[in-house]
Amino acid sequence: MSSVATESRATAATPAGTCYKVLMWEEGALPPGQLEAWQKARRELLARMRDAGIKGARGTLARLGEELRELSQQAVAAPLDTCVQASLSLTRVGALAAELLRVEGLLAYRLTPCSATVLVELTGEESIDSLITRWSSATPELQWCSTPLVEALSAAEAAEWQESCRTTAGDSTDTDDDEENAPEFRHVTVLRAEAVAALQPAEGRVLVDATLGGGGHSELMLEEGATVWGIDQDPAARRAARKRLAAYADRLHIVAGNFRNAAELLTARGVTQVDGLLADIGISSPQVDQAERGFSFLAEGPLDMRMNPAAPRSAADIVNSAAESELADILWQYGEERASRAIARRIVQERAKAPITTTTQLAGIIAGVLPRKGKQHPATRSFQALRIAVNDELGALEALLETGLSLLKSGGRFAIITFHSLEDRAVKRYFDRVTRQEIDRPEWPAPRPNPEYAARLITRKPIVASEAELAANPRARSAKLRVIEKL
Repeated sequence: MSSVATESRATAATPAGTCYKVLMWEEGALPPGQLEAWQKARRELLARMRDAGIKGARGTLARLGEELRELSQQAVAAPLDTCVQASLSLTRVGALAAELLRVEGLLAYRLTPCSATVLVELTGEESIDSLITRWSSATPELQWCSTPLVEALSAAEAAEWQESCRTTAGDSTDTDDDEENAPEFRHVTVLRAEAVAALQPAEGRVLVDATLGGGGHSELMLEEGATVWGIDQDPAARRAARKRLAAYADRLHIVAGNFRNAAELLTARGVTQVDGLLADIGISSPQVDQAERGFSFLAEGPLDMRMNPAAPRSAADIVNSAAESELADILWQYGEERASRAIARRIVQERAKAPITTTTQLAGIIAGVLPRKGKQHPATRSFQALRIAVNDELGALEALLETGLSLLKSGGRFAIITFHSLEDRAVKRYFDRVTRQEIDRPEWPAPRPNPEYAARLITRKPIVASEAELAANPRARSAKLRVIEKL
């Protein structure tokens, strides 16, 4: 199942004849240029298939059909599997699922936060086009793409896809392949005791580690008897956590996904109320230290920076295709880099000569613009900015902040660890917004009740690493922990 899947279901019916698999997605889930290129290539292939059919060239027709499937898989289906847009909320998922279940001949469906895939066998008078119109109408507040992907499947092909839905439906524990050959994932957990203590783990309590990583925080929660749901988009992190926490398998549930979708991921698995939620909004040491992940300029590696290796856009894609103004905005907004325009200009100049594909190549270009001052490498802020852009880290954080409280029981705690000022400001603003009993404005005669008031502050000032922790792990120096408790 997709790392952001919210529901996957197969019915008991068995396909007997020709079936249709329909992939619908929300407008804007795919980049416009990518969508236009797919539509153009699709039209050309369909025209060639029509000509081959007229000539009776069955071999050519079959080959073109395979090309069309492969094109649609690469250009549409695969990118949607890793789409981080999450507008298809659980309420809308429920409305769409209810409409799907009314369809005679429904065989299976799979829903994600921005797409719906439906397998149906037409048994009545209703056409596939009218069914698509009906499904789209079930969520009128969403704008669905006007060209859904419709594929005819044989009974055998339909049965295979139906079985894949049956296998993944309700599966709350992610599994990752090739564990034996995976590089070791060693991460030093920051503010480990402080963050876990804030959630008050105990037997019978259900806690969420929304950024599972190597499992350091979850381990302490499990040792205290809590049940833990761990979420992570990085398969290497999930493998490491599963191995480290094997002794607690009966109380540990590992879910593949982005923490921005924590509410959707958990609610889809029947978890609607928890006692605490922790998010460590930072990059793991193994991600930085493994050159092949492309996060660091200290060793040569591919210019990647994706926390989820299956995500569609890497740092190299941004560096080599973004407009100069967009690059400058990314470096300024996410890295607070004062030389953003000069760096963006140099990047555009250099990529015109040859693509920028490695971390050291990009770091060298940036160092050629900025003189080195002090211990910090000139590329530090730019690399941070690109990493945040590639993974939409601030967007993910905002999504988690807006939905995290909805998962908590009364008295449940929400704890977040941040590592740079952009993150900390977002958390501080949100926590202030939901813990302020009254709001006031100069034009008002008196303060008014705050309609968003829903929690109380546990930490009036952020908790930071102790001298002992800093001596053992200097990377903890920028970590800040803030905690609130739901009323």
